[in-house]
Amino acid sequence: MLPPPAGVLKLDQNEVPIPPPSHVVEAAAQALAAANWYQPAALYDEVRQLYAEYAGVDPQYVWLFPGADNFFEPLLRSVKAVAAPSPTYFLFEDQAQFHGAALIKAPLRGEDFRLDLAEFLDAAKKADAVYIDNPNNPTGQLLVKPSEVEEVLSLGKPTVVDEAYFEFSGVTAAALVEAWPNLAVVRTLSKAFLLAGFRVTPVIAGRGWRIHYNTVRFRVSLPSLAAARAALYKRDYVEEVVRQIGEGARYLAEELPKLGVRVWPTRANFVLVRGPPGFAQTLRKYGVWVRDEEQRLGPGFARITVGTREINAQLVRTIKTVFATQRSQPSASSAFSS
Repeated sequence: MLPPPAGVLKLDQNEVPIPPPSHVVEAAAQALAAANWYQPAALYDEVRQLYAEYAGVDPQYVWLFPGADNFFEPLLRSVKAVAAPSPTYFLFEDQAQFHGAALIKAPLRGEDFRLDLAEFLDAAKKADAVYIDNPNNPTGQLLVKPSEVEEVLSLGKPTVVDEAYFEFSGVTAAALVEAWPNLAVVRTLSKAFLLAGFRVTPVIAGRGWRIHYNTVRFRVSLPSLAAARAALYKRDYVEEVVRQIGEGARYLAEELPKLGVRVWPTRANFVLVRGPPGFAQTLRKYGVWVRDEEQRLGPGFARITVGTREINAQLVRTIKTVFATQRSQPSASSAFSS
């Protein structure tokens, strides 16, 4: 079964609900016709070169992985403890736990989820490595400026800055990799480039990271490399994607508070919201899938992917329906449940 499920408004994994452009689809289809061949080194290197031009760095620093988890794994298997914001990207937390790496957490503070740099540096000093998702997932907040990343790097620990939402935030530490060999900046083609199903993760890594070329170049599939090559060669569509998602985020920030749902500002393609307790679980009963963040952040918290204009409007209509149902049945149990 191909996603999304029929009858579901799928807003729980930060996928952009816009199909990739035809030139990308055609390139991947051509590669599928040659799927009896291994992916050539020349194609892997060409995509590295194209991404380096896009990111403004030397190609020697760019590596391609089939998902950020493939890059995280060897790091997490080699250290005892990692400093990270709390909350942070859930998959990184899950992988750390699986590989037995303790997370030394620096909690985000206040209603605007600020990272206290001094507190984070203290956590980093106690750890073997450092992870910062910037913007943060699930809050959508920028946590550090490049100058603050340098303060972390000065500790000498392997440091990962996860910039999966760079196209939406416009803030990057990529220019620091030449001066700081312990820095790795993780990007993705899954969001603004619309290639989530192809799993292409560019990593801009300083010279201190040991990456074996002949191992990693076979991990990204031939159709994925072909799609990435086409997307990077003709990437003008990315700007339009970012524009549409920005417009959608502003729409949700305007409309949801009218319904009593708080919305936090975002520098990503999702918004953090807070509704009544059980908000995410109740929406799921109405065919709207959002990420439930109650366990990590408290009652009513959820993370919602920003969709197209039509999808965002449908989301608002559904929430109105849920609230109206609740008001019309005062003697019944609440439509929201934890």
